[in-house]
Amino acid sequence: MISKNIESDSITFQLSTKEDSVIRTDNKILSDFLNKLENLVTRYREEIPSFTRIYHKEKLISETFNEVEKKSDSSFHSEILCIRNAKEKLKTRYLADCMLITSLEPCLMCAGTILLSRIPKVVYLLPAKQGEGISSLSIEMIYSRNFFPELFCIPTEISKNAFKSFFKVRRKKFN
Repeated sequence: MISKNIESDSITFQLSTKEDSVIRTDNKILSDFLNKLENLVTRYREEIPSFTRIYHKEKLISETFNEVEKKSDSSFHSEILCIRNAKEKLKTRYLADCMLITSLEPCLMCAGTILLSRIPKVVYLLPAKQGEGISSLSIEMIYSRNFFPELFCIPTEISKNAFKSFFKVRRKKFN
């Protein structure tokens, strides 16, 4: 199976493709991520609350927030910006030793960038609607590629509430 749900209240969770290559992520990484997400959501109220970090061998190397509204460009998703920054910092085309963590399941556009960047582990805190995220790629698509990341959904109330409040405010604004 390519997608796993992991309880966020556990003390630690492990993400691994092989027994000999385990990336251990503890609650500190998740806690720091959620604190930063909450801070950014209050600062950037016009943007969808999508926040992404990339870790290279367990070290934070890149973090970005959505800039779609700020730049008036639909390609400025946090995942794509974060991947660009990470590649620049590491001076590489592929992010093979990296883990991407993001507040919302990557959309199909971001999924393409993740696949082409060969990021082996993708963690997201809120699933996308059916058919709109990386986990909805077809079996044919997955097996036609020589690479596909492991996907982990770790649902959190903070991420869920950030998106709920964002869309509640948006609906009021346009009604």
